[in-house]
Amino acid sequence: MSLQGKLQRMKGYMNNEVPERSHRSGRPEPTSAGDFEKTDDRFPFSHEKLWKKYGFEPHFFDGEYSLIRKRSYKITNYHGNRRFSELKEVHEAWQGQKTEHPLSTKGVHIEDLLFFDTETTGLSSGAGTSIFLMGYSRIKGDYVEVVQHFMPGPASEAAFFHGFLSDFQPSNHLVSYNGKAFDWPHVKSRHAFVRNEVPKLPKFGHFDLLHAARRLWKYELPSCRLSIVESERLKIKRRNETPGSLAPILYFEYLEHKNPEELEGIFRHHEWDVLSLIVLFADISKRLLKIDDTHSSNIEHLQMGNWFAQVKDFGAACDHYEKAALTHGNTQSTAYLKLGMIYKKQKKFTEAKRFFERSIQSNTGLSSLRESYEELAKIMEHQDKDFEKALFFTGKAMNAELEAARVARHEQPKLCRLKKRMDRLEKKVAVQQERSEGR
Repeated sequence: MSLQGKLQRMKGYMNNEVPERSHRSGRPEPTSAGDFEKTDDRFPFSHEKLWKKYGFEPHFFDGEYSLIRKRSYKITNYHGNRRFSELKEVHEAWQGQKTEHPLSTKGVHIEDLLFFDTETTGLSSGAGTSIFLMGYSRIKGDYVEVVQHFMPGPASEAAFFHGFLSDFQPSNHLVSYNGKAFDWPHVKSRHAFVRNEVPKLPKFGHFDLLHAARRLWKYELPSCRLSIVESERLKIKRRNETPGSLAPILYFEYLEHKNPEELEGIFRHHEWDVLSLIVLFADISKRLLKIDDTHSSNIEHLQMGNWFAQVKDFGAACDHYEKAALTHGNTQSTAYLKLGMIYKKQKKFTEAKRFFERSIQSNTGLSSLRESYEELAKIMEHQDKDFEKALFFTGKAMNAELEAARVARHEQPKLCRLKKRMDRLEKKVAVQQERSEGR
């Protein structure tokens, strides 16, 4: 069937909700494989050799089954331009950090990190969208283990979730890519239909690497989709790839034919995703912790400085801002401005003035130019009590704001705050002059 025909068929599937299982009270115990074969003929025995070829084994529960595959790779293997073992290096480095960061794994055992992803029958969060494949990669000693759980049909959802939830510990933490907004809410939504039969969902800690990728690369990459981040930052080139967008179509084809060969590409795609999350976490952490920042651009250093400043780790923020300031340009002037703001917060006004002046000297961007002049005016007014200089810098800030408005073609530049400051300073200068003449 052509791709267009498959898309038309998919529309028909998506307009119908996936049938739900009837709820039962209590939590039944898993049945044995022998009992299952005697009472249920839904296991695809005609394709048993193919399932075994792909490494899947059945998981039996309450007269139903799901399929589970476990695969292992040496931790010294490369995935793109990084080894899986680099996760151990950054995990150890996070343990020595004093300030908490959203990506810090301090206090989390490395084997408790589950690099998690799902494949679903659609992108909506409605009841008709199901998860048919979910799993994770994790470090186990000197190996990376990939665990995949597959739902062979809607009636197997309880067995699917039972197999998935039977392997977790309270100490586990998820690492995902947009999992906070997409994958885990879907898991919670589907779990609600079988919650009376399977274990409760754990309350995981959760690291979402999409948020981190956007912070570092939103100004440098055309998109922060995982495939683009893989290619541009991890040097991972997927060949003969089955795109995730085809997952719903291929799953519905499988439901009709029950031939696992139709899903081989999706299994490989999902496995690649969860392996990529390991090296992506290591890569971002190495940049943040400056373990290996030779590949980090000045824009990345600026963004990482902003992130550390937001969590009040001003030491790490300054380290990144200083790196960002090494190259002349708008990033340099912004980095000097940010350094000045940190020293001002710490009431180190002499150092703050020095960085605001550097920002002005190196400036190629009108926005940071206006901010630097305005910050100098504040220090001159409130700390140095030099109202004439404060008035001078306020005038410079107004000129920069007017020029920025002209370039951006704003009809009404935002000058209200600066005008109020100028009016106040003019009065203070006049009073100061009167006192001086009175003496």
